[in-house]
Amino acid sequence: MQFLYPAFLFGLLALAIPVIIHLFNFRRFKTVYFTNVRFLKNIQEETATKSRLKHILVLISRMLAIIFLVLAFAQPFIPSEQSANKATKKAVSIYIDNSFSMEAVNNDEQLLNIAKRKAEEIVNGYTIDDQFQLLTNDMEAKHQRLVSKEEMLQMITQVQCTPEVRSLSEIVKRQRDILNRDKAQSQKNIYAISDFQKNAAGFENDTTLNINLVHLQGKDQRNLAIDSVWFAGPVQILNQPIQLCYTISNYGEDEITNAPVTLKLNEQIKSIADITIPPLSKITDTMTFTLNEAGWYNGELGVKDYPVTFDDVLYFTFQPVSQIPVITINGKTENTFIQSLIGKNSLFALTNNNVAQIDFSSLDKFDLIILNEVKSISGGLADALNQQLERGCNIIIFPPADMDVATVNNFLQMNSAGTYGNYVKSKRNVTAINTKNPVFTDVFEKVPKNLSLPFATESFQINAFSQTIEEMVMEFGDHRPMVAGYPAKQGVIYLSAVPLVREITDLQVQASLFAPMMYKIAVSTQKKMSLYVTIGETKWIDLPGINLTGDATLKVKSNNNEFIPEIRKAGNLTAVNLSDYTNVSGIYTLLQPGAPEGNTNQTLALNYNRSESDLSFETAASLKERYNAANINVIDDINRDFAGVVTQMNEGTPLWKFCIIFVLIFLAAEILLIRFLP
Repeated sequence: MQFLYPAFLFGLLALAIPVIIHLFNFRRFKTVYFTNVRFLKNIQEETATKSRLKHILVLISRMLAIIFLVLAFAQPFIPSEQSANKATKKAVSIYIDNSFSMEAVNNDEQLLNIAKRKAEEIVNGYTIDDQFQLLTNDMEAKHQRLVSKEEMLQMITQVQCTPEVRSLSEIVKRQRDILNRDKAQSQKNIYAISDFQKNAAGFENDTTLNINLVHLQGKDQRNLAIDSVWFAGPVQILNQPIQLCYTISNYGEDEITNAPVTLKLNEQIKSIADITIPPLSKITDTMTFTLNEAGWYNGELGVKDYPVTFDDVLYFTFQPVSQIPVITINGKTENTFIQSLIGKNSLFALTNNNVAQIDFSSLDKFDLIILNEVKSISGGLADALNQQLERGCNIIIFPPADMDVATVNNFLQMNSAGTYGNYVKSKRNVTAINTKNPVFTDVFEKVPKNLSLPFATESFQINAFSQTIEEMVMEFGDHRPMVAGYPAKQGVIYLSAVPLVREITDLQVQASLFAPMMYKIAVSTQKKMSLYVTIGETKWIDLPGINLTGDATLKVKSNNNEFIPEIRKAGNLTAVNLSDYTNVSGIYTLLQPGAPEGNTNQTLALNYNRSESDLSFETAASLKERYNAANINVIDDINRDFAGVVTQMNEGTPLWKFCIIFVLIFLAAEILLIRFLP
């Protein structure tokens, strides 16, 4: 035990006053004459004994009252570990969890408001000379420094909910780094006020810091969240059924029955479904719809839920395909197999041109270029093909038997692709197909044991080099490719070892392989961005559909915001950064210079991070068990005045109130002794 004002202990000298009074009885006696005093002798002896006991008890009561009165002025306290190392100034960092999970309520008050109020109480528990730092999930620049007490209180009032999600480990590390910048303060205190979700509650302890975890607990644990959406098919085609898949999770402990799920496309309701989800589980379902108009579609999948609402809507954007333009450049005649497979499919718009009559400038219109038995690739054709690869076009080469290997290889070497070697006039059989290649992804759930594989009576050898990235599609028994893909610029060059000639190979009649291969190669040219972007996870968003030249820029517009974002250009690729301009979910429209509103190239969908949807929290007991180090203190009683809690931690446990109580007790005892003890 220590004293805040030990000088008052000199007041204990006042104990001599009651002692002197009781040692020297200054009361004068009055003489009373009796005729006979022999009857008073026994009474006098008994009264003297009681009087002596009464005087001693009164003396003790008075002395104890004086002792505790003096101690109350000296203010004794039991020192804490922090008070044992007092500093003239203290550095205090307070983290307020302002994530969406803090929208939960406790006693009709939002957890975020409780957190802000408790942060103010903590600040008020320190002196005006101490310095403070506020930290939230936003990690704003203004929060990266120490401020005065007055400024800290003002900053706390400005904290609002944010979609940003941070782990406690990241928060504590940032607090430690900021506090360690100032070497003058010898005592550094950290406060983390949060609901401590399990998926983000871990951190590494630093024994040089005094860490205080303020645990808040919401009362309502119900939450329904739309986790994700995706399309069942690789491309969405106009006038054909489109299947939209979605996952919804029930993070509460009660079953959700007949919850309405609504799909809106361009602000119009397209489909409605009712779902039932057991507690602590998720379901996956689909919605089917048909579109008959081209252009970008802004989707909104929503479900009604309360009180946590940030994850009730998931936005997405997409552009259905009417037709994929394909051109076949023929070295000889049109190939009947290509014409039958692609030309008669309504998804594709097939054009045939002879290599001698091709207009190189017209190639910009096509997403897939097929070189069918083209004997040689001239310099002009090579340059035109390279330009198409730059914009993401795919190229397939079916070589003729009499191909000019040197000119074709010159083009392939410019793109670090595989090259053609010797023409082998012996039969080779395909022994393996690569089901992990995007060409055959989702084609087979399991490759049948009796699957018929193609052969070639004569074929080219395809060579790959150390710098070549080869994606095998079909493989001969000698481990050389029959068909292989080679990424080139923004597209892919596919090489076939054989021409599509029935006398040479049966590849083109293997419907279970050739048809899906050609289909997937053509469809893969539709390089679109993701359906949506998660706020906080992706900083740069690629825009495959937009190609800006020179100093051209973009304008981004939403229902209530408009700005010019940061842009990054690399060749024909454009990427945009929205993180410094918005953190609000919704649909954002990209306007190119000079483009009128409504005539846009692309739209973006931004959604909040779903990690806050899981309402699984650490309890105060689990926090105390998990973090039982001497420098970590878990505070779970939010009804206490945190200013007093801070004072107690900084100065120890004060005892002056108990001293006052004892003073009153012993004064009352003195009064009772004098009044009732004879």
